[in-house]
Amino acid sequence: MQGLRDIKGPVEVADHSLLYLIGAVAVVAVLLSVVFYLAKRRRRVRYRFLKTPKELAAERIAKIDFDDPKSVAYTFIEEVAHFVNDANRARYEAIVEKLTPYKYKKEVPPLDPKLRREIEAFIKEYV
Repeated sequence: MQGLRDIKGPVEVADHSLLYLIGAVAVVAVLLSVVFYLAKRRRRVRYRFLKTPKELAAERIAKIDFDDPKSVAYTFIEEVAHFVNDANRARYEAIVEKLTPYKYKKEVPPLDPKLRREIEAFIKEYV
C-alpha cells in the first residue's frame, strides 16, 4: 500500500449557494418594492388631476343652453342631482316636476321665463 500516495482524506468544499440564493431573493424583493412604490406613486399623481363626478356635473351645468328646453330638462335633472341634499330636495323636485313635460315630447315649446329664472336661481344658490 505504500505505492498509493494520491488518495487523500476528505476535504471540506466551501458551498456558498445558500448565500447566493438569499442575496438573489433580497435583490428581487428590493426591486419589486421599488417598482410597486413607483407604480403607486405614478397612479396617485395621474389620478390627482382627474375631476370628480361633482366637478364634471358643475361644468355641464355651467354650459346649459337655455334655448333648447329638452336639453335643459335632461341636463338639469341628471346633473343637479349631484348637489341635492335634504335642505333643497323639495325645491329640486318641484323644478323637476315642472320640467317633466319638456322631456318626453318630440316637439316642445320654449322654456317658460319664470321656470328659467327659477332654474338659474337654484343653480346659483346650490351649485
